[in-house]
Amino acid sequence: MLIEDEPNAMERYSSYISSYNAAFEIVAKASTYEQARTLFAQNKPEIIFSDIVIPGNTGLRFLEEVRASNWDGLAVIISGYGDFSYAQKAIKLSVFDYLLKPVFQKDLEQVLDKILRLMNAKDPQIHYFTDRNLPVYVKKAVQYVEHYYNQEISLCAVAEFANVSPSYLSASFSKKCGMTFVEYLHAYRSDMAAKYLLDTDLTLEEIADRVGFGDSSYFNRCFKKRYAVSPGQYRKSTLSKQGIDYVQ
Repeated sequence: MLIEDEPNAMERYSSYISSYNAAFEIVAKASTYEQARTLFAQNKPEIIFSDIVIPGNTGLRFLEEVRASNWDGLAVIISGYGDFSYAQKAIKLSVFDYLLKPVFQKDLEQVLDKILRLMNAKDPQIHYFTDRNLPVYVKKAVQYVEHYYNQEISLCAVAEFANVSPSYLSASFSKKCGMTFVEYLHAYRSDMAAKYLLDTDLTLEEIADRVGFGDSSYFNRCFKKRYAVSPGQYRKSTLSKQGIDYVQ
């Protein structure tokens, strides 16, 4: 679903999304707050791209409303406003990404690519946390990792997002989930790396950087702990089983 009051921008975003991948289907286009509310109720979109300033209210207020209705889809904010207060509020609303205008095709495609990877890499061992009867702050911590795994993540930042102290989050996470927060972060990053290893020709150094490990040797240690083999061995053996020749 697209929410944008500028006709030219709406047309461009629509064209970028439609031509990028057949997995994305635009089910609704809204140019005002009230129209967005009506079309949302009719279509129940899985992903929302919304401008912040729209006639009738704001895109952030609209997201507040749909989140309150238990909508758990992905939201991307597009805005010409660089005020950090908007970004802070967007994070609290679990916004997947935040784009500043002018938004070019490559900018939007990068977000769509991240969304595709997220959709294709759902790991039952990791994502079952969000389906269990866990405290809200633990679910928020899991959600934070799923959205920002490719960036630098600190326990303090996650705890602030979850509205608890770092020490309380650390102790509770271990007790409720059966692994420490750091172990979960490493496992999630390793699972995302596994997708890159099989779906791209990126080097191990490039993959380490893209999933947030940064250092390739650190990536190697964490990946091997989860998969029992090194990233290179995993790529080679898995592709061989699929009948694909891999030349390193």
